[in-house]
Amino acid sequence: MTSLTKKLTVLKQRKSSAKKNRTKTSETLRLAKLLYKKSVSGTNSIQHKMDNFRSELEDISTVLQQKFAQRDSITSLIEQAENRLSSEKEKYDEIKEEVSFASGEAKKQLEFTINTVSTEIEDLHSQLKSRKKTLEKVIQSIQEYDTKKSKLNKQIKRTLESKPRLMKAIQQSKKTVAKLEKKLPSLIQAEENVHKNLSKINSIIKEQISKKKESQVNKRKKKARDAKRKSVEDKRILSMARKLANKILAEKKKAPKRKASKKKAPKRKASKKKAPKRKASKKKAPKRKASKKKAPKRKASKKNKK
Repeated sequence: MTSLTKKLTVLKQRKSSAKKNRTKTSETLRLAKLLYKKSVSGTNSIQHKMDNFRSELEDISTVLQQKFAQRDSITSLIEQAENRLSSEKEKYDEIKEEVSFASGEAKKQLEFTINTVSTEIEDLHSQLKSRKKTLEKVIQSIQEYDTKKSKLNKQIKRTLESKPRLMKAIQQSKKTVAKLEKKLPSLIQAEENVHKNLSKINSIIKEQISKKKESQVNKRKKKARDAKRKSVEDKRILSMARKLANKILAEKKKAPKRKASKKKAPKRKASKKKAPKRKASKKKAPKRKASKKKAPKRKASKKNKK
């Protein structure tokens, strides 16, 4: 019984340890699966971000190409206008010199030409002013798109830097999950085996306790039977003894009687002592006379009826 109790204690400790290991492994497996899921989700999110960044970067690059073409076109137009303005100015100066020497109809013709050239010069100035403003706007827009492109490139770089870390986490968590999934069934089986052995030991101990109780009951019953049997035997012996005693008495009665010498014992007179009688002193209680009070008589007043 003592060895079984020790074995039971050891099995309980093993069961507790197996349960702890199984619980710890299950929790680690759950966390590893959660980490794997988060890492995969993070990788998918990074991929989605990268696709958006690339799409936005392509759009910016397309717009920049258009802006560069527009800038080059406006720059070319400005150069052409400046060249035309320079030539028109030279033409204006030449005609102005000719006007100073011309006269009559030729002078009028030259003055008309000067006016035309002057209008052309003013128009070219206006075009140059407008085109320069447009060029400034285009250059500013190019700078803004360049800034956006630079920011996108930085975001793409940061995102790509975080991806290897997530990929590493995915690989590690995947290995951990595979390892723990292999380990967990053996831990569960070990816990079940300990539980089975514990159940067997408990059943054996219960059976032994039951047998012990049954043995104690049987002992008590046997003791009661023995006591009863002894009591019956005692009664039988007592009955036999009485019968034998009665038989002996009967035989004695039949035998001749012998006169036994009787010795008279001297009688002793007991001295009687008389106790002195005490007379109880009788005290007479003083008699009290009850004072009789006479109630005053009331005369009823008679009213004469008129």
